[in-house]
Amino acid sequence: MEQFINYIKQFINLSIEAEQDILDMVLLENVPKGHLLLKEGQTCDRLYFIAEGTVRTYHYQKGKDITYWIYPENMITTSWHSYILRKPSSEYIETTEDSVLMSLSYNQWQELYLKHAKLERFGRLVIEEQMALLDDFFKGYYFLSAKEKYALLTSAFPTITQRANLGHIASMLGISQETLSRIRGK
Repeated sequence: MEQFINYIKQFINLSIEAEQDILDMVLLENVPKGHLLLKEGQTCDRLYFIAEGTVRTYHYQKGKDITYWIYPENMITTSWHSYILRKPSSEYIETTEDSVLMSLSYNQWQELYLKHAKLERFGRLVIEEQMALLDDFFKGYYFLSAKEKYALLTSAFPTITQRANLGHIASMLGISQETLSRIRGK
């Protein structure tokens, strides 16, 4: 639990009372590899902190699963569109390793925001960081070669090839698994 509190403290100063309220509400789960945290059509109700493991978000297109993103530990994840707008998700969230997750529901966060105004700042800063990361990655991404995409990903997440399925990585980069194998072989 301390890992999650320390993550929050990277963004804001956290009072002892706010820290205790979070600890009283947080759900700690040991989740096996391959567990679906969210399925398409469900409204995402939880914001997850990954204490250990990796999680991927993906959708199906023409019967094929396409990975959007792979999240390592010490990151926050959710189905952002579904979570924020309270609408059914068009994506899936799956653990890709045995994972330890800490989460609070949408309503719990709303309650915390009302009680501790600084936490609202934390929520905004997390969303800003996620949007900037995704925006930066995807804008540059369209102009990069397959080799450059792979280099960008491994610079941001150096252990990804040891921790994530190569098919998921190739899908996330928009390249074939064969192309990924050739790039890795060089």
